[in-house]
Amino acid sequence: MPNGLTHVIIQTGFIGDIALTMFLLEEIKIMCPNCRLVFVTTPAGAELAKAFPNIIDEVIAYDKRGVDVGWKGIKRIISMIRQQSAASLISLHQSFRTSIIVACSGVSLRAGYTTSSLSSVYNHRVPYHKHVHEIDRQRAFLTLHIFPNVTKEMHLYKRQLLNPAISLTGNKKQWILIAPGSVWNTKKWPAHHFRTLIELLLQQQPHPICLIGSETDRELCESIIPAQHHERVQNVAGTMSLNETIQHIRSARLLIANDSAPIHMASLVNCPTIALFGPTHPGFGFAPISDNALVLQRDLSCRPCSIHGQHECPIGTHACMEQILPIEVLKSALDFLN
Repeated sequence: MPNGLTHVIIQTGFIGDIALTMFLLEEIKIMCPNCRLVFVTTPAGAELAKAFPNIIDEVIAYDKRGVDVGWKGIKRIISMIRQQSAASLISLHQSFRTSIIVACSGVSLRAGYTTSSLSSVYNHRVPYHKHVHEIDRQRAFLTLHIFPNVTKEMHLYKRQLLNPAISLTGNKKQWILIAPGSVWNTKKWPAHHFRTLIELLLQQQPHPICLIGSETDRELCESIIPAQHHERVQNVAGTMSLNETIQHIRSARLLIANDSAPIHMASLVNCPTIALFGPTHPGFGFAPISDNALVLQRDLSCRPCSIHGQHECPIGTHACMEQILPIEVLKSALDFLN
């Protein structure tokens, strides 16, 4: 990739998808430190991007469900992309709306997945391989002719370009973080299991526990705190920005979470992670990739039942999550802590 060129990357999916995109952006920046990367993402993604100013040169926030809803918002984003005079545009999002933006972007080299809606608007298409990690799926875009020196060895999860302001300060590596939430109900490990796990953890190890998540997770987090242990459990759900959340995860001893965005934020900062998978499967490409990471799951004939999770269990049992027992998670957590 010639130095000095501008390249636009679009990812307006879920926050976990956006977090994993940081690995592709970092690899591009390491290959070509003088290129200019413009990231089109959601408002939440724009907040997460603040943790990576050494990778991303400009963020365009696309509030597709808020102020940018409808054709007026689409036209605004098209106009902002056109102002970049970009050499290439890579779209990691596959929606019809995104493809309309790409088609009208004025960028000569437009790259997307073969499975994207209106895939004909892309003049460089790469296959969407279902059973590889999301990071490796995204690396397929490095086959663009503007990346002539790509080798397999470059893919090292370097994590070198994180905001230097995110540093390990205070009580380093003390907290156990628990993230009980998810956008999808079937992805949530039952609240009673989380409550039991917290009780067991507090009985058998000295570290305090911090519950993280969005504002919508705050009530759930509060409900899983054992009444007699409020002094050792802190609920910060909804009180931190995504930038601050990444900092908190980086300084944690361990993260325990569902198949949800926090495990991908933990991968960004190499936090030890225990991930609980139920209706989905790590084979879809969204397993945690921290150096020290473990997936707990049950091999059931009914799973996986969904790529992304659902609001209700299709067979009404939620067995895929109910059968992951707190004592099993406890044992794994103590192994990590020791």
